[in-house]
Amino acid sequence: MTSTNLQSISANFVRELSDAQNGKKTSLPFIIHQLPKTPIVKENEPFQVLKIGGSILQNSHVVRQGSDIIIKTLVEEQLPVMTTKDVFLSVIDKHLDPQVSTVAINFAYPMQPVFENGKLDGILVQGTKEHSFLGLVGQQLGKTIELYTNAKYGRNINVSMANDTICLTLAGLIRHTASELSGGVVGTGLNFAVFLDDSHLVNLEAANFDKFTQSDEGKQIDAQSLTKGRSFFEKEVAGGYLFHHFNILLTKNQIKHPALESTHQMDRIARGNIYKATKIARQLFEHSAQLLACEIAGITEFKKRDMVFVMEGSLFWIGWNYKSMVEKYIRELTKYKVTFEEIKDCGIIGAAKLVT
Repeated sequence: MTSTNLQSISANFVRELSDAQNGKKTSLPFIIHQLPKTPIVKENEPFQVLKIGGSILQNSHVVRQGSDIIIKTLVEEQLPVMTTKDVFLSVIDKHLDPQVSTVAINFAYPMQPVFENGKLDGILVQGTKEHSFLGLVGQQLGKTIELYTNAKYGRNINVSMANDTICLTLAGLIRHTASELSGGVVGTGLNFAVFLDDSHLVNLEAANFDKFTQSDEGKQIDAQSLTKGRSFFEKEVAGGYLFHHFNILLTKNQIKHPALESTHQMDRIARGNIYKATKIARQLFEHSAQLLACEIAGITEFKKRDMVFVMEGSLFWIGWNYKSMVEKYIRELTKYKVTFEEIKDCGIIGAAKLVT
């Protein structure tokens, strides 16, 4: 894409952000989360953090020491398929430490935030893939866990929850101020969150941005998708879709090469020298990096300051020349300085910041 095209896309993203902040309907859901102004846990008080993803559960015991988050233990295991409310609660019950009174949960599913009794919680909007959560959709998750624990054990606990992109961004608070922070997931999927002020953080649901011209391949992928008519930007950029672009272009250009099953395979081709196949793979990585730079530069222009992005996702960190290409195009799109950071155990640390 030309520099003019990229500037236009980035300007459109800034406009969408500004309109959404002013209450106008845009392609960005712009879901605002309120954060507690004072810590829920006391200094040196042990508490528990659970990170519940698509297939993995992390269980950690944590303490707050000043502004530091100290992870005492961290155990990881496979999640069962959470088909119902009862299965979800059984997972929580199995892992809940009987000695703690506060639990923070990083929950990688769509939630509508609720700020109640001085803490952030969320209403489950829907399940994803095999995790259908029947009987739980539409319920306030943290409160549901609190009521369940009180009814079964007579225990009163505090539960605070947020999704993975919110927690990723919160993790940056161990190093930076809220005003300069954003968080981005750029792997199989795509999303960003950014602070509006010290106590308000917005989940952009940036996969839904649509003020750009889709490629023909992107249109074909959308037409065949289970989420047809949604997540246009993600389908153009994210690792869950790039290899589909590659396969379509193989057919379109009559190139004899086996179809790919992942963007990791496309990465290996980009690093090789397989004539036309390598050229297509590299072009797709660059196209993705260009579009991603438009959103990152857009967030930076929206904030009108130098920014730090806490990033997660293998596409961003290890994709062929990916990070360097994103940085190159960002420099062409904004005068502000953008830096990227990777934080170890960010999912645990970020969830811990919900209560510290």
